[in-house]
Amino acid sequence: MNEPFRFRLHRRILRLAAAEAIAFGLWAALAPGTFFDLFRMEPPRYPSAWRCLGMVVGLYGLGYAYAASRLERARPWVAIGLMGKVIGPVGWILAVRSGEWSVRTVSLILFNDVVWWVPFSLILLEGTRLGARIRRAAAPACFVLNTAGAFAMLFVLRHGLESAADPSVRAAYIADHPWLWRGSWAIWVAAAVSLLGFYASWGSRRADARRGLAAFGVAAAGLAFDLAGQGLLMGWFPEDLARLDRACALLSGAAANGLYTVAGTMLTLGTGDLRGARRIWTWVVWGSGYGLAAAALVGSVAGMAAATAAVMISFCPWVWFVGRRLA
Repeated sequence: MNEPFRFRLHRRILRLAAAEAIAFGLWAALAPGTFFDLFRMEPPRYPSAWRCLGMVVGLYGLGYAYAASRLERARPWVAIGLMGKVIGPVGWILAVRSGEWSVRTVSLILFNDVVWWVPFSLILLEGTRLGARIRRAAAPACFVLNTAGAFAMLFVLRHGLESAADPSVRAAYIADHPWLWRGSWAIWVAAAVSLLGFYASWGSRRADARRGLAAFGVAAAGLAFDLAGQGLLMGWFPEDLARLDRACALLSGAAANGLYTVAGTMLTLGTGDLRGARRIWTWVVWGSGYGLAAAALVGSVAGMAAATAAVMISFCPWVWFVGRRLA
């Protein structure tokens, strides 16, 4: 008997969490100084403490791997992991406020903690009414968060992006509005996570399991690139604006949007009852996404601005009117 799509997805999520935790644990334990070099911080006075932290995180990874192999026994491991991933950002905020850590390390919190909140919560809520309601809200949540991101792009972020030609004016704007800048990117982090949830819901209902899981994997890779780019924008700007501009465009604009669009294309091709005007509208959305990825790849600032506008104008209403039926 084939395992339900959702359980197969839970296994893959827990395996990803295990791989991430074990990789970070090995990095911290075997080369503790490189983390602080990467984020331009003073090396720890007691590197053995950082090594111990790495080993603890690695043990979390072993727990996630066990949970993936024994879903019926996964809840305690996931609950402990989720508590750690909620407490971790609190400790990070305190460390940044005290000056012990740099805000540049926000990338660590995005990858190690924030991105796992929703999937871990849904695993814990499996079989409950609340879990079912949250899954049904995947498309509306994607609409709300991406619409909020579009407004943040229009009224806040565009003043600090390449579309604002003068780098000194951009840097001054970001320096004058640091928390507005970072808060707006936090909305885009949430929007990216909601897109992954929407794809998971779409794949579970409309596409065959293999295609749905493959599309989710492609979108998850896109999310990794997106978080890398957004982490740079949130933590490294405006100091490293000139040096990292191109990297952010390639990570979020080209790689992430390209992979999100490929995943959407895979799901569209596997959805037989998507016909007529709805199917045409869907291909307009993906065409805009490919256009954005291409513009970012070649470094066309005007092209990226136009394609971003096209994506937002086409995608946000699409996910409300068409996406809700698909999911």
